[in-house]
Formats: sequence, C-alpha cells, structure tokens
Amino acid sequence: MKANLLIVLAAVAVAAPVFAQTDTHCIIAGRLSDGQWAPRFDAVQLRGADGRVIASSSKEALAEVKTAELSRPALLSRCDGNLPLASGDNEPAGKKPQPAAAARGTVTVEAVSFPKLRSGGELVELRVRVPADRLVMLARSRP
Repeated sequence: MKANLLIVLAAVAVAAPVFAQTDTHCIIAGRLSDGQWAPRFDAVQLRGADGRVIASSSKEALAEVKTAELSRPALLSRCDGNLPLASGDNEPAGKKPQPAAAARGTVTVEAVSFPKLRSGGELVELRVRVPADRLVMLARSRP
C-alpha cells in the first residue's frame, strides 16, 4: 500500500511541471472600434500559419492568427472569450496579486475572441499557450 502511494506521488511530482508548461492564458493584442484598430499594440505582432504578418483589422483575417511575436513582455489575463467584460466597480480596494507576463518571443495562439467593451468597441483577445519557463512576474514600482 505504501509503495503504491509513493509511486502515485512520484508520478504527480514528475507530471506537474509538464502540466504547468501548457497553461492557457490570454493576452490583448489591441482594440477594435468600427472595424478599425483603435489602437493595435505595437509589442504584439500577429502571424498566420504561413508566418506572414496579419495587420488587417477584419475579424476574418484575425481568426487566422496562429502565433504572436512579443517584442516585450505581455500581461497575461483570464480569458473572457466573447463574454462582456466584468466591471471592477464593486471590487474592494487592496493588494492584488502580482501580475504575470509572457516573456518576449513567439507564443502559440489557440483562439481569437472579441469581448465587447461597455464604452464601445471590442478587445482582440488571444488565447495563448505559454511554457512555464517563459512566465515572468512583474514587480510594482513605488513612486
């Protein structure tokens, strides 16, 4: 019985880093308003399956995005999909956890969605796969 428990614990310890490397997160590539970029984030370059840059703001073109090249760390967020964004008006003030970011380089894009904003327009949200060794924590600076 003890041996079986040790084998299970060893398997979990070995498998945990593998699962951590395949965590799915989202990054924001920009905002669309009336079918135009408003703005598109310069630090996120979108590429199709053939490696060509996708600069178009049409949803059909953006649906073809397969990778994103990050020229600087990109803030990771919870994936909201096409749901309306939650309002933070009723959240209590206080310390928030340190935000994580994907380090510079290329990340695989699994899906593109367009959460609507209350003020009009919609975000271009990329569901990305970021290996654990490419995650960095952002430090808050004090004035």
